Amino acid sequence: MLQTPVLLLVFNRPEQTLFVFSQIRLQQPEQLFIAADGPRPDRPGEAALCEATRTAVLQGIDWPCKITTLFREHNLGCGKAVSSAIDWFFSQVEEGIILEDDCVPDPTFFSFCTAMLERYRLNNTVMHINGSNYQSGVTRGMASYYFSRYAHVWGWATWRRAWQHYDFSLHRYQHNSRSGLNTFLRAELQSIYDAQTDTWDIQWFMTVWFCKGWVITPNISLVRNIGYGKEATHTRSTPRWFRKIHYGAITDIIHPGENNIDEAADRYTINTLYNSGRLSIRLKKIVKNNRLLYSLYKRIP
Repeated sequence: MLQTPVLLLVFNRPEQTLFVFSQIRLQQPEQLFIAADGPRPDRPGEAALCEATRTAVLQGIDWPCKITTLFREHNLGCGKAVSSAIDWFFSQVEEGIILEDDCVPDPTFFSFCTAMLERYRLNNTVMHINGSNYQSGVTRGMASYYFSRYAHVWGWATWRRAWQHYDFSLHRYQHNSRSGLNTFLRAELQSIYDAQTDTWDIQWFMTVWFCKGWVITPNISLVRNIGYGKEATHTRSTPRWFRKIHYGAITDIIHPGENNIDEAADRYTINTLYNSGRLSIRLKKIVKNNRLLYSLYKRIP
């Protein structure tokens, strides 16, 4: 049984959710937290889908575990629903794994996160553990993972000690230096300050950034996102860089000999959005859905 607590974030997609849940079920976590946003009143049939999603997960739990749920009656929206669910999660556990309903993990994702949570538990510099990798098969160093500044949320893990720095409004960091951030990203920050953006992950990314936190990134992607499509909230079009992701497993973890940020890897992560250094026509159509990575690319000299 998996001793690391797991938070599963669900909404209105029962079929996709069960793909993710099937991988959680194989691990049989001792503690499973399930959080669900409520249906939107202007979406006919969504209440039934939300209920079907919740029921499918609960009925699928066939191993002994502590089940804790946060089922919203009313819709809070993507930003508040997810961020408050993670607040709720870390009010009860010191560390844990977080999966959304469209992020299907490889079985070794869980053992990788568990090992990283334990190894860097007391290292306050390390704030986030990625499950995804955008290096298109390029291996960074000789270890199983490298250190980055970029926190991704397609399957991830962290500690209460890190999440306590999260600020949904980012007002806590409003007077921090923005040196190195371009006009586009500053505009994104302003839209968050003005409550014009219904998201939560940009705030977490910027929290790690402002805190000068380090991020552990596996040398191959351990999580596959199946959420692109017409039912998605922010990812209705499939970007070109998405097709280049290499998926695999990490069975024997090799740790880096030295702890340093891999600048080349971080640069490559941003450059994967582009073809020959220019923004493609298709990517222009989806840049709204990937505005954070676009912003980071623009600040590279």
